[in-house]
Amino acid sequence: MPKDSGKRLYLAVEVLKLLSENGADFIPTPEIQERLTRKGVLSGENPSADRKRLNRALSDLHQAGYVEPKFVSVKGRKPQTWRLNVKAVPYLISLSEEELISLFTLISFVPKKYRKMEILEPGLKAVNRLGKLLDGEKKEVAMESFEYLPVPIERYTNVEPQTLKLIFNGIVERRELLINYKGKQFTVYPIKVFHYNGVFYLSSYIPEKGQYRHLQLVKMRVYGLGKEYPTFYWKRYKGKFFSFPEEPFIMKVELPVDYMADLKPEHSVLHYPTQFHMEWDSEKVMVWLVAFNSYRFTSWIILDELRAIYPPSKEDVEVARSKGVKELYEGLTYNLRENRKRFNRFKEMVRRFFERRQQFYSSLL
Repeated sequence: MPKDSGKRLYLAVEVLKLLSENGADFIPTPEIQERLTRKGVLSGENPSADRKRLNRALSDLHQAGYVEPKFVSVKGRKPQTWRLNVKAVPYLISLSEEELISLFTLISFVPKKYRKMEILEPGLKAVNRLGKLLDGEKKEVAMESFEYLPVPIERYTNVEPQTLKLIFNGIVERRELLINYKGKQFTVYPIKVFHYNGVFYLSSYIPEKGQYRHLQLVKMRVYGLGKEYPTFYWKRYKGKFFSFPEEPFIMKVELPVDYMADLKPEHSVLHYPTQFHMEWDSEKVMVWLVAFNSYRFTSWIILDELRAIYPPSKEDVEVARSKGVKELYEGLTYNLRENRKRFNRFKEMVRRFFERRQQFYSSLL
């Protein structure tokens, strides 16, 4: 290759790299020249000659469809501005070192056993490909910056890769899934996959029955994708997980003060996923939350270091009303009498829980 051709190619590549770092924003020609000069791509010894080289490179890239100008024609001394034609060169989009480190750190939040899932491999390969120019040590440190510590009894259930792939395709494309679940064949609208106690569930809507259900992936086989389903169902159920058998209610719990020993009042702390208000002083911590009178919820919350649970009061309902909590939880009411009825059913569930714990304790004697 002639020496001059090599220089022209080098300049063209550097122009593309610079524009790719700028995303969808246009850059004026003088600024492109200034930044390339700072990087040492242009010598800066003869600015006029550098400008001619740059204009020629931009013109060639424009003719090839790799860059696009903002103006059809430029009059007077107004400079042309440019940006990368992303559709023509999608793989030239580059990321800054800060963005790459953030991506590798994000990956570290995924437990290592889940990173091996086939559905995640293309994404991990893409990030690794983009991160080739990142300092190896920084990359390794970022990948190890977070560690998920499972609870002692957490399970882990492998899912058949092809099933998982079809499920995610159905979710992303918003298409029906044709499934066999515990020996029965039917169609579902896949909403999202969530993880609980080492088991993967699919939150889904079953059009045939008009029901929302969560299905264990390990008990499911997907045979194919159906037609696209209405956006309405995704919007309605995207924030929903387990279907509790009873309706939600408002209550507050008291926690030991040492829960907040190292925190200041201005810190925002979320003790429970359904928490909507919290207050604390030198003697106690009070947390207002939306509760459910289901066995799952009861067994989960009673295992915490609660000092007391209070039945809903008029003041608690007003706090919930001021926070607009009802809009977030389907079936929640601001009626005090109804909240107390649901709380009483919750108390019955608590009694059942402690009876089972007592049976367990008795087996140790």
